[in-house]
Amino acid sequence: MFRKLSAVCLTALLVFVLAACGSSKSGDSGESSAPAAAEGGSPAASGSSPAGQEVNLNPTSVEGVGPNGEKAELPSVLTLTDEEKQKLKDGNFTAAFVYHMQSNDHNQIKLAAAKKTLQDLGVKVVSTTDANFNAQTMIGQIESTIALKPSVMIAMPVDPDATSSAFREVQKAGTKLVFMENVPAGFKPGEYTSLINSDSYGNGKAAAEIMAQQIGYKGEVAMVYYDAVFFVTNERDRGFKETIQKYPDIKLVAESGFADPNKVGEVADGLFARYPDLKGVYASWDVPAESIIASAKSIGKNDVILTTVDLGLNTARMIAEDGFIRGTTTARSYDQGVAEAMAAAYALLGKEAPSYICPPALPVVKSNVLEAFETAYHKDAPKEIVDVVSKNK
Repeated sequence: MFRKLSAVCLTALLVFVLAACGSSKSGDSGESSAPAAAEGGSPAASGSSPAGQEVNLNPTSVEGVGPNGEKAELPSVLTLTDEEKQKLKDGNFTAAFVYHMQSNDHNQIKLAAAKKTLQDLGVKVVSTTDANFNAQTMIGQIESTIALKPSVMIAMPVDPDATSSAFREVQKAGTKLVFMENVPAGFKPGEYTSLINSDSYGNGKAAAEIMAQQIGYKGEVAMVYYDAVFFVTNERDRGFKETIQKYPDIKLVAESGFADPNKVGEVADGLFARYPDLKGVYASWDVPAESIIASAKSIGKNDVILTTVDLGLNTARMIAEDGFIRGTTTARSYDQGVAEAMAAAYALLGKEAPSYICPPALPVVKSNVLEAFETAYHKDAPKEIVDVVSKNK
């Protein structure tokens, strides 16, 4: 049975792109298994970078599949004719966004891109909520949003189980549904227009490939994963594990789970105490990675290398200056936001859309950190990052 997340009120500093089926694990020995694949999930990605081979920094295909085994389609498949655009402008349609959290660059960029696209199509956004990663808060926000009678709701379920009934009420009210990164328990394709995601499995795979390259394809590594049922992180964690295990001279000695990001430091302390020779650690996303770094610094372990998922300012800076984080992978956030809006337009028109849509993964290392930032966010990297890159060429 899926565990409820609603009992855990997580901090607004959570950063996902987010996005993720996990199994409960309490230890961090190499004998424990990583989060299980979602039903119908993708097989292990074929092949991995042999020693010395460069990581593909610009993949053009998607490695993962949807939570029900759906084949992913690229956002470019979503198109509208001039006649359809006019129909949207004449339709007096409204949209509402129900977010799990909005406190990171990824979600802010997605939201801005989606709002602009809907505005250009003549669809009015009547509400945007932020649940601060609390399921009960989200349920209340869904109920208040239903009262506004939006034509379409674009939502990111914070807890697939706890929020499922609330989203059924949205359905009953006649509001169309487009989901971001996660789907409520019991919902199948056809009951919602589309699920828009990043290539979570591909992101985890790339994080493993970067890790292997950075540690010289040899040594002990560990993964610190999000131990909860959350499709986005479950898939990226699975992608990392299945890929890193393909390197014969790399040993995955520990898999340590956490449910509360505020306690990652404790997890990392135990990890370094048990495995002092660790050469690398993977974290499900960048905020937990920073807690692992703090733990490493506290004991003077300054040679450990991290890879993760998501591209925030701190992560970009560390990559540029050869810091603890040597590489990450990230969502193409702007493209995801546009895709969310386009899927909503399809819903309003009654036009059939692919059930699972996502752009390819976006690996980030020192050589492409500025270009990756621009690709992900459709804006230049901040001057502080540009300056660090220039200084550390």
